[in-house]
Amino acid sequence: MILSGDALTARASAIGFFVLFPGFILYHTLVAMGMIPALLGGLFGVVSVMMFVVYCALLPSQLYSLLSTTRGYALLTFALFAYVLLWAVANYVLLGSGVMRAALIQTIETLVLWLVLFVMGYRVPLASPRLARAFWIAFVLIAAYLLFHVATTGQWMFFARRMIEAEGGENVSTYQGYARSALVLLVFLIAVSERAVVRAALIVLGAFVMFVLGARSELYAFLALSTLLLTLWAGMSVKYMLTLLAVVAALIALVVSQFEALAGSRQLQILDLSGTSSWLARQNLGQRAVEQILDSPLLGRFGGHISSAEATGGYAHSMLSAWVNYGLLGFVLYLGLTVSAFFGAAYRMFVVGDRAAGWVFAFSINFVCLLLIVLAKPVFWPLPALGWGAYANALAAARWAPGSDTARRGGVTGAHHDESEQHDAARDSQGRNDNESGTPDLRPSAL
Repeated sequence: MILSGDALTARASAIGFFVLFPGFILYHTLVAMGMIPALLGGLFGVVSVMMFVVYCALLPSQLYSLLSTTRGYALLTFALFAYVLLWAVANYVLLGSGVMRAALIQTIETLVLWLVLFVMGYRVPLASPRLARAFWIAFVLIAAYLLFHVATTGQWMFFARRMIEAEGGENVSTYQGYARSALVLLVFLIAVSERAVVRAALIVLGAFVMFVLGARSELYAFLALSTLLLTLWAGMSVKYMLTLLAVVAALIALVVSQFEALAGSRQLQILDLSGTSSWLARQNLGQRAVEQILDSPLLGRFGGHISSAEATGGYAHSMLSAWVNYGLLGFVLYLGLTVSAFFGAAYRMFVVGDRAAGWVFAFSINFVCLLLIVLAKPVFWPLPALGWGAYANALAAARWAPGSDTARRGGVTGAHHDESEQHDAARDSQGRNDNESGTPDLRPSAL
């Protein structure tokens, strides 16, 4: 059977989505256990480059429908990509130095990940039963292994690199890569699940998984998302009100019963951040970014985090890093894409009343991304691009839904959106980096 470009993109997106998120956790755990060699290095960077090549070949078949069904949103996204690339190249050409070269490479790495995650989010078949089944199997395996880890070791943090006694630990991700993948895994499963009791179990087990993986930012973003969703749903349904109460009771009971063991964990250091070295370091980096912005509010200072900290990981851990590197216009485009996606999905879910998985996923992933880029993540963290793609996906699905103007007109783009091909592809489908940028760059963060 010959598949269309649309079906091929959907299939590639489903496979890549699984590999980069639940597959990432499974791969690194098996490498850490010595069960498989690190054939793909850190996986995220290598697979992203492979997906980039695939998408570059398939993107021409997607462009017309992408631009025509997303109401200009995709055009703004590509405008950001083009602007950031031109800005980086121009700075390198005009100022050519070692710092500019390092900043250019870091920007290109980020753009590769942005493009991959944006197209992946746009074309991932959320309605695919096979994809959902694969995610569920991975989640059960991950949760069961972490339960076993806590029960047998008594340790409430899983740190895969500690399992490597010989050389080769650099090929195993730190907790940040694990948490990034687990966060997307949980958001996807919450979006595609429909029963309140299933979502409740996901939230309780998901909170346990995120806690044991040890990344504070992702843990509290997941808890904030869960609280927000359950609170909003509780206002519309008695069963969700009961679900919210049950989830809160279960989490309180877990914390109370294990408080002595949890009290010394880094996750609970949030209760006294002033005494933690990482928080103090982030405060210093943030203050440095503010100073650079005040010195040049319109243009920022491309590569300023490298010249001041002498490391590619010396960025402000917030959206301010976008302002420093890409100026005011880059900052506005970067933040605006996530803000508009979040509020657009929120309007569709809670005002229009559309509870389709696409809107739930777009709302959820953009909420956690917005929260984290405001509080903890730099512009080089790639997940916001997945949120942009998820919103474009939901917009396109709404335009092609039965009864919509686009569906009634049919149009010349029908060949690109043949629903039978999409469902066939759905049935058949199923960072290399240790710092928070998520790029293939192996240079460590300053933190």
